[in-house]
Amino acid sequence: MDWFRPAPAAGQRPATVSVLSQADHEAVGSGVLLPRDRLLTCAHVVNCALGKEDTTCAERPTAATLKVLVHGPDGNAHAGTARLAVWIPPGATNGVEWDGDLAVLELVEPLPREVLPPRWRAMAEGQSVRAWHGSGLAATIATARVTSCDGRIGYVDGTSMTGVAIDHGYSGGPLWSGEADAVVGLVAAALTPPHHPVNGAPLAYSPRHVARRSWGIPWQRIRAELAGVGAQHVLDEPETEPETEPARRAADPAHRALAALLGRALADPARRADCARTVAGRCGHHHRADGSAPSVDEFARLLTTDGRALPALAEVLHPVDPRAVGELLAVGRMSGVARLLSPGELDELLAQLGTVPAVTAARLPSVVRAALPLAELPGALLAGADWDSPDATLRTARLKALVEYLEGLRGDSRPVPDGTSGVPGLLRVVVYVAALCPPAPGDALRRWSTAVATRLGIHEAALEERRADAHEWAQRQHAPAVAPRVLVRLTAHADRDGAHLYRLRMWCDEGAGPRRVCDGGDRLRGAAQAAEDILTVIEPLHRALPVGTRPVIELIVDREALEIPVDQWEWPGPAGLVPGMLGAEYPLVVNCPELMQRAGERFKAALRHRQRLLDDGGAVHIDRSTGGKNGVYALLMDQLDAAQATVDGVPADVRVEIVQVCLAMGVPVVLWDRGQDQDGESGSHAVRAIAGTPTRRLPETVRAYRAKTLGCPQTFPGRPVLAWSDADHELPRLELADPTEPS
Repeated sequence: MDWFRPAPAAGQRPATVSVLSQADHEAVGSGVLLPRDRLLTCAHVVNCALGKEDTTCAERPTAATLKVLVHGPDGNAHAGTARLAVWIPPGATNGVEWDGDLAVLELVEPLPREVLPPRWRAMAEGQSVRAWHGSGLAATIATARVTSCDGRIGYVDGTSMTGVAIDHGYSGGPLWSGEADAVVGLVAAALTPPHHPVNGAPLAYSPRHVARRSWGIPWQRIRAELAGVGAQHVLDEPETEPETEPARRAADPAHRALAALLGRALADPARRADCARTVAGRCGHHHRADGSAPSVDEFARLLTTDGRALPALAEVLHPVDPRAVGELLAVGRMSGVARLLSPGELDELLAQLGTVPAVTAARLPSVVRAALPLAELPGALLAGADWDSPDATLRTARLKALVEYLEGLRGDSRPVPDGTSGVPGLLRVVVYVAALCPPAPGDALRRWSTAVATRLGIHEAALEERRADAHEWAQRQHAPAVAPRVLVRLTAHADRDGAHLYRLRMWCDEGAGPRRVCDGGDRLRGAAQAAEDILTVIEPLHRALPVGTRPVIELIVDREALEIPVDQWEWPGPAGLVPGMLGAEYPLVVNCPELMQRAGERFKAALRHRQRLLDDGGAVHIDRSTGGKNGVYALLMDQLDAAQATVDGVPADVRVEIVQVCLAMGVPVVLWDRGQDQDGESGSHAVRAIAGTPTRRLPETVRAYRAKTLGCPQTFPGRPVLAWSDADHELPRLELADPTEPS
């Protein structure tokens, strides 16, 4: 793109990052710039910057804030502060190489628009690469060649015995391929000659020793590692095979279509030059000042590489040619690059959101969920306690990350007038924020959303309908708060060694029905990791709840999993400071819809009937004298109004069968102790202590008992389990066992 900025020379260095020590602000490693003001480095570089003696420590740093320097290709350095966003610690080591060892940091201060992240390409054997020391000095450039790459580890050898070798301080930096004009991996470690066994000094060099050999993390593995922890969104776009730029443009349907539209809308070179200069200025690009105009091909290329360029052009053209703007935006969506907002619209929105009252800002996670009930939203994006932080820089950074994510969401699918666009997700969120705000900031946000909607070709009636939805929702917020539910579909598995692993699917229900949240998909995890994942989803819910109200965890399980001790699952917490034991911290109940499904239609009416009598229908007590399955059946058919059952003093195998019969016959609340078998005389301490509690207070009473077992296990030895099935509570659509199949 000669008109917009000089073409980079082959082999030119990319933007690099110096990661500085907290102690002396000297460079301890390097990093690679990512889109949206993020950077990628090695986890051990972060440990080193924090002054940890064990740089391979796997524990995620808490409140890790580091100073960095971003070196642009022009040599200018930009100082900034970065916060840890993604942590993939070094994995199992064989003494030479290891897995993981990646960290993504978010820059608090935005970078100049001209400092762009590099492209990425796959590492392959035979590539010539360059690397730079973390200091970023040009004199530290080291040249090497990839001698081996299996997609997990890439070994890189110096090409001669002259010049600089990759060594300490290069870790986390880019392995830059000049031929591909792209980064192909990160420097991870250097192999050094052996050291003296006593004093540790390096031995005199021998031809038999390794020389100028290092190893790096290939791009292929970086993508896989980030995807494995659900952080693939930090990357720009999927890897594509290297190809010549003209061929790439010719094969890109969005580029061809945009070039054709520009040729019609901006056929006059003088008008095209005026628009190009304005767009370049708004997006921070350099351009020629010789009075010439860019070709439509060059202009289209800018629109398919800079996500803000197309919205900026739409701003310029809309007052004089709104029809052309609609066509350009429709084609631009094909590229997958174009963002929703122009730079000016983004800056104005962030400024307006910065004036939102702290009480409203604190509720942003709930506002987003209410505005986009069908969207899957990353829990990590909404988590945290700094939405209303007094630190304006930190608050703006959080808001910017949220806005940029929401730009990619399409919103709801309600019908819109012909020839107009639907209301995208970001505008719907802004409308909901405005509805919750006092008049002054609310009016400013409404004016902003009206202007953007007009530029996007959104019909006024569609926007007003969303505003009516938002107003109705805001009115409901004045009603008494109801504890939200976090629904967890739990399935148990075992690995080859017999270790217990679990697969989770999670939903949040804040009163409008279950809404799916990002939960790692089908990833298997241990109990501690599962507890951490559940707590990550719960954390942002606290911000919108009154004091004393706690979310309820509802486990949705198969009947074989009714007694999995999820209430005892514990996450050690950040730095092991404050643990998180699920059943002691939150009311936790189990629900087994499979049993009702297997029982068929006979007892669904019974569940609804008993549910209506939850407050005054009474309870049945089942013990050894009741008998087995037949005795329980007889008791429940006699006590048709009983809404609660307690099971106590029966052997474990009999207890399991009795509990399942109660749930299948429509008893909405069942309490039992999954601990060791109790003798028939004394029974369970937990059941005795909890029985008699008003039914609707049972979840909190059981939680309090579980908390007491932590401090006084001898006095409170029980392991209470509370099954709770509410016929009025909507459940997500689940893949349950076929009731016609044998169990």
